Amino acid sequence: MNERIIYVAIVAFALSSSASAALQQPPAQTQPQLNQQQQSQPQQLPHGDGWRLVRSVQLGSSKNYIHMVLIDSKRDMDTAVYGAALSKICRSEPDFCRVRFWNEERHVAQAISFTDAQFKALRAEYVFNRAGSVQQMRYACTVVSDKNQCFSH
Repeated sequence: MNERIIYVAIVAFALSSSASAALQQPPAQTQPQLNQQQQSQPQQLPHGDGWRLVRSVQLGSSKNYIHMVLIDSKRDMDTAVYGAALSKICRSEPDFCRVRFWNEERHVAQAISFTDAQFKALRAEYVFNRAGSVQQMRYACTVVSDKNQCFSH
């Protein structure tokens, strides 16, 4: 009888240890669950030395976007920073690329159109449209004083 009690106690202990270990481990995830989690995590947006992409806004139902970029306010007079951003953002867009630059995140536009305050804070804008034979980089006149390359607010 004592042997039977000892045997039952050992089996009960083994089962409870297995159950306890199973409860402490996270449940196994299936491939669809993993894919869903990966899709819900935001992708890191392009960035570089002195700039970062804040958002891209689609132009209607086209596959074209306007990219909104934040330039480091200490580097917003350095046109090379703008060029580096354009190079990285536009390299995968062979037919159309439009990029707008600000140096204060609070002014970065949420949509295609923007307010007067956002326009006044705009530091530069680049437009490339192969179909329309347009390629133009314009800066605020406070960034570049050349009247052929700047716009005033």
